[in-house]
Amino acid sequence: MAKRQSSRRSDTLVIHRFGFQIDDIHAAAKIIRPLLRIRWKRHSAEFWGGDYYLQTRKNGIIIKLHHNYEDYFEHWLQPNYKDYPLLLLMQYPPGTQVPDRDELLETFNSVTNAVYIPPNSDALNSVE
Repeated sequence: MAKRQSSRRSDTLVIHRFGFQIDDIHAAAKIIRPLLRIRWKRHSAEFWGGDYYLQTRKNGIIIKLHHNYEDYFEHWLQPNYKDYPLLLLMQYPPGTQVPDRDELLETFNSVTNAVYIPPNSDALNSVE
């Protein structure tokens, strides 16, 4: 089990996005679940790239593991991160506890190759 993450209460919406160098989304979900101490709900929709995992909480926190490439639209969500086929979105509404981004990245990198993806990184890319 990973060390306990430090967190802070945020007054604004906070989004953390990470990329993982794992091809198998089911294996990634099994690796990530105990690190975040969450329970996933598995979903499948071709529109959203096939299988994906989601956890939503009553306080508005959303954690989603999904594919970087969407076959349905034939495009990458994060084209500058094509070496990272899976993305993890963590969204924290105002007033919720937000884990430290750097500590999360360190925890993820202890079990697999991961990268933090800066906000709006997809908005800076041209469509390929």
